Amino acid sequence: MGITIAEFQAAMEIYGAKRLPDENGTRYSFSVPCFAVGDVEFLHSGSYYIVPRGCEVSEEIMNQAMSEFGEKHPGRDNFWYGEIHSVKGILTLAAMLEGKYSKELVNNLANETYKKLLDCSAIQHNIEVFDSKTKSSKMKKLCKKISELDSLVNPFGNSSLNIKEPIEYLDNLKFSLATRTSENVCAFLTVKGRSAQIKYDNDSDGWAYNAEVSAHRNRKNCYINMIHYCKDDDEVIYLDFNADRTTFGHPDDIDLRISLKTGLAWRTYREKQAAPATDEQIDVMITHLNICIKKIKQRIISYMLNQ
Repeated sequence: MGITIAEFQAAMEIYGAKRLPDENGTRYSFSVPCFAVGDVEFLHSGSYYIVPRGCEVSEEIMNQAMSEFGEKHPGRDNFWYGEIHSVKGILTLAAMLEGKYSKELVNNLANETYKKLLDCSAIQHNIEVFDSKTKSSKMKKLCKKISELDSLVNPFGNSSLNIKEPIEYLDNLKFSLATRTSENVCAFLTVKGRSAQIKYDNDSDGWAYNAEVSAHRNRKNCYINMIHYCKDDDEVIYLDFNADRTTFGHPDDIDLRISLKTGLAWRTYREKQAAPATDEQIDVMITHLNICIKKIKQRIISYMLNQ
């Protein structure tokens, strides 16, 4: 998943690195932050990794940094060839360059980095699911399930959850977070666990809650992608179900979108053929929402909660 620009900047600010003038990224040509630790400069690529420049990081220090993560050579989660891919990776390398490394220091710095990023209004509150008195009981049940899923896709907007300190779950989950609190407040969160992933995006262009899980059905590996999103002043729940991941176009595949505002249902690219959602379609959506909720709780949220 790599390290976002926001994660890099927050980590370097928490560490106390020297801020240098912004420069164009090494991979994409737009302005990115640049910091110095001792004689080594660190520049974000503009994509998902950091590049060291100027004075080279010695092979000895790089090997020591990799060994802290059980990595014997570049190409794993934290370090690649000439690249740093994680918050704990850049903090470990920075502390080693200045001769003050300890695991406790890096853990404390990583924890403070994510606490700083999580202090963002776009992620501290979830968006309420559209409600209307004219909805049928079936649609109201569907909306309730969508709200339950949303509260897990962005658990930081769910005040009923007692979430651990970030450092207590970072080693069990792959975590990516980008936020902006100036100008238009926005947040982009991705958390990946075993055979499950949640994504929450909220910016000036709209918002989306996305849950992806793998499961088993009829002795086949199936895949569920559930997205609750806002587009063109509409609010939609979208189910993409692949009944057999080894087969394209399986007869049991499901492609279903339901508007929470109009009550219409349609397949992707078939919106002109939309018709009122049937009870059967709503039941199908609720069934797969329940599967997603169960899997996300087991494979991601369980690692994040204080018991």
